[in-house]
Amino acid sequence: MIPESLVRELKSQNASVLSEVKCLIEQLIAEKSQSVDPEEPGKGCEILKVERFGPVTYRLERVSCGKNCKGCPHGPYWYGYWREGGKTRSKYIGKNLNTQKIKNGDVV
Repeated sequence: MIPESLVRELKSQNASVLSEVKCLIEQLIAEKSQSVDPEEPGKGCEILKVERFGPVTYRLERVSCGKNCKGCPHGPYWYGYWREGGKTRSKYIGKNLNTQKIKNGDVV
């Protein structure tokens, strides 16, 4: 919900200022919906492959469980990454990346 004080302030502005606000909002939306940098690995992870579909970056990763186990690193596993509300979100996909489902919008 938009704060009432912001609504009042916007209503008091002329068309030129509102046009600038519109451009700023569009820029902020674009920045926040950008896909994640594919070269930005997490801790204890090795990126083997990267696929991009829209705003989601899918990465095939070998991951360390952090327990110093003999099986580390584990995988490889696919993970989906995207930005939402200025934060990076992720979802475990599994051993296989079904690109047909992704193209249909079924995954992440």
